[in-house]
Amino acid sequence: MTWRRLAGLAAGLLLGGLVTGCAVRPPAPTVSDDSVRLADWTAPVAPAVWRLNGRTSLRLGEEGATASLTWRQDDAAYRIDLRGALGVGSLRIRGDADGVTVRTADGERYRADSPRELVRAVSGYDLPVGFLRYWVIAQPVPWLEGRVRLDDAGRPGVIRQGGWRVRYDEFESVDGYSLPGRVAVTREKTSIRLVVRRWRPGE
Repeated sequence: MTWRRLAGLAAGLLLGGLVTGCAVRPPAPTVSDDSVRLADWTAPVAPAVWRLNGRTSLRLGEEGATASLTWRQDDAAYRIDLRGALGVGSLRIRGDADGVTVRTADGERYRADSPRELVRAVSGYDLPVGFLRYWVIAQPVPWLEGRVRLDDAGRPGVIRQGGWRVRYDEFESVDGYSLPGRVAVTREKTSIRLVVRRWRPGE
């Protein structure tokens, strides 16, 4: 596998890896703005089963890549399809509580007990994964402390957890849920951005 394909697969694994849990508990950030502690905030109700279509981009330092995205989440089980996928053509990522499997367009297959393990094995990065499945539906990661800044409508504008900053834009009401149209997750030189074209709660 070429370096470009390896880097693309690692990027895809990072995006896929961010959807399942890992019990990392870094210290809560210290901030001096108008945010409140997550412990003092009740997040709006969000669906446990959902599907979204959109586009995503990942930047690690000076390197970046984009892909179209279809993501189906059913509690702990998920399937993510990435196309134009970050240098490798396409990826299908399937996972549940028992592990995660990744297939590339040319049939290569990778499996591990956790997305974090796969990311580390393929890319050499040891990254804290397990957060994005919550953040993408404007929910805090349940096991992490942090802070939230609310917008004028009482929705989360920015969530800070585990050293990450999650910014939300363009909420829409779908089947009684308030779901974001844009999510930007950043920390130092790493950023993940998601633009949702369509939400389908309950599918």
